[in-house]
Amino acid sequence: MTDFPSPGGWLVAASERHPQAPALAGVCARDYGQLVAEADGLGARLVARGVCRGQLVVVQLASAQQLAGLLYAALRLGVTLLPLDPAMEPARRERLLAGVGCDFLVSHQPPAAPGMGWIVPHELFAAPPAGVAPAGVNPLGGRSLSGDQIQLIIATSGTSGEPKGVMLSAANLAASVAASERRLGLGVTDCWLACLPLFHIGGLSILLRCLAAGARVLLQEGFEVAEVWQQIAAGEVSHVSLVPAMLERLLIQADRPPPPTLRVVLIGGGPLSRSLAQRAHAAGWPLCVSYGMSETASQFATDCSPTAGLTPGRVGRPLEGYQVSIGSAGRIRVRGPAVMRGYANPAGAAGLGLERGWFETGDLGRLDGQGRLTVIGRADDLLVSGGKNIHPSEVEERLLACPGVTAVGVTGRADPVWGVTLVALFSGEVAAAALAEWSREHLPGHLRPREFLPIEQLPRNAMGKLSRAALQELLEQHPPADQA
Repeated sequence: MTDFPSPGGWLVAASERHPQAPALAGVCARDYGQLVAEADGLGARLVARGVCRGQLVVVQLASAQQLAGLLYAALRLGVTLLPLDPAMEPARRERLLAGVGCDFLVSHQPPAAPGMGWIVPHELFAAPPAGVAPAGVNPLGGRSLSGDQIQLIIATSGTSGEPKGVMLSAANLAASVAASERRLGLGVTDCWLACLPLFHIGGLSILLRCLAAGARVLLQEGFEVAEVWQQIAAGEVSHVSLVPAMLERLLIQADRPPPPTLRVVLIGGGPLSRSLAQRAHAAGWPLCVSYGMSETASQFATDCSPTAGLTPGRVGRPLEGYQVSIGSAGRIRVRGPAVMRGYANPAGAAGLGLERGWFETGDLGRLDGQGRLTVIGRADDLLVSGGKNIHPSEVEERLLACPGVTAVGVTGRADPVWGVTLVALFSGEVAAAALAEWSREHLPGHLRPREFLPIEQLPRNAMGKLSRAALQELLEQHPPADQA
């Protein structure tokens, strides 16, 4: 780990310690000396367009390479960066920006709000214009943000309701990176393959961890399973972050176990089924099952034990520096130096969404006697059928054990007698009647779906999470059999 307490110092520290060490691999290969020079050149172009230290720059770009470049430039300039999903609808984007107080927008689409600066991407990534400060010279003097200043704002990726901006300070990010390194290990000779979207904290945190350690990032423009497996099989990758759907595709693609150079396969973004974990362990994939969110600056609990993923929902002990408890309603609560400063608001006030430093998640969980956390499911996903509380994830986990089922999502259909009845939308080679028969033999009555609807694929968001709102919409397109 670097001695610098703030991310603003990590890039220059790495370039001074080993300027010719690889920082980025792949088509955008750069060593740390080149990375500093490019960050300063890009920063100079931002300054030439009016960007000042401490301002908020919102970025909506499809290119991971360009977004990474703007992150490095923002760290050098001491500006706050808010990356957005390039697919976010314009109206939704404008409502979010109105709540965070944006100064500049880097996007192909102009902002609707008057007074907001608009920077067209090609103006930044084309050749630098004459008169701009030379690369390698920070146009703002190399002053990074202090620990309590906001370094990143991350838009939450909830599938319903309005997105919120999560304010992460320089100190939050430094604490998160340090805790992750202590649990996972990361050194200057390591390479982390980054195929998660960089507008999510799961993707951005890879870049920050590698900066702090002086390690290398193998940056991918999205997830192409054949290319990712080729890079892993070639022995170039020590760490990779995946969601369960990505892991499943890699297990199908891989024609042999991964090489011993692959030490950490960090799984997050949604529940890992026991059957998928069993397949991965049998194939020699070194799993680390993690749990975290934007509000906690990425992972705050991780299980890297030999049995990681084999107990559904278990995500291990909290990382160093995090305190975890279960609230009175059964929700997981967490606090620590990496927990957000609060949700973004026009006044820039800290603490919104926190209670005396505690953040209460929307997930239900439990802690065992060894301090290991198990995530049961989303509190707002809870279904009540016949007076019983049912977590869809528990039913999904059981149904995935049926031969021929590759993916399944469980939701509820309103019923005048039961309140709701369970419906399973599934994909795979098994027939609906066969899955219904299997469930009668293997599931208790209160967990047994009353309908089984085959679909081509489950609706997922950019991080591979099951979208339960979209799942419910799919169900509404299929009336009950007696109404069809």
